[in-house]
Amino acid sequence: MHSIKKVFVLIKMEWALDIKRPSILAAAILQLGTMAMLSMLSQPKINANTWNSLFWITLIFCTLNAVAKSFTMVSKNRWIYWNQLSSPGELLWSKMIYGWMSMLFLTTINLVYFAWFMGIPVEHLGTYLSILILVTGGISSLFTFIGAVATKAGGAGFLAPVLSLPIILPLLLVGIKASKKAFNPVLVSSVNKDILLLTSLDVMILVLTGVLFQSLWKD
Repeated sequence: MHSIKKVFVLIKMEWALDIKRPSILAAAILQLGTMAMLSMLSQPKINANTWNSLFWITLIFCTLNAVAKSFTMVSKNRWIYWNQLSSPGELLWSKMIYGWMSMLFLTTINLVYFAWFMGIPVEHLGTYLSILILVTGGISSLFTFIGAVATKAGGAGFLAPVLSLPIILPLLLVGIKASKKAFNPVLVSSVNKDILLLTSLDVMILVLTGVLFQSLWKD
């Protein structure tokens, strides 16, 4: 119970820091809007598959820095402060939960932009949103951990994108494949297997991140 309270305290601290430095989040929102508008201008009569591909590409490239910033903007002194304030598990969970919340917020913004400019050709919105939640959970966890690795390596500015994009490709490809099925008039039953696979990937990412972060924390 004490650990849960500390996690929420750390999340509040992260939120307070974001309020003081809103430029990164604001830049991500602006980039999402710009990309959605450019997608509409370049593809006035866009089909469902193209809409889906552009949605995911826009989401990944415009949100990477906004989610990975939880570690990439951390100084050495703050690492020492966190060492005294919390355990590795508490810090990791607070960062991943806050990263997921940020990712869900930006995903919602992106969905609103695409709906405004090009409509939503999704036939089964509930299934599509479920896939979005699972994929963004895995992606935000990876972005957060890779941000920690890049920070420890001393090259957070350019290492985070280089390290994270190849790693998220399997998760992203499964998510795109599954989300395409939500555009069909008749929802095929195989989408349930895709959702189960995405859930398994998320669990695996959480477990591996928890194990690897222990070593990173002690460094």
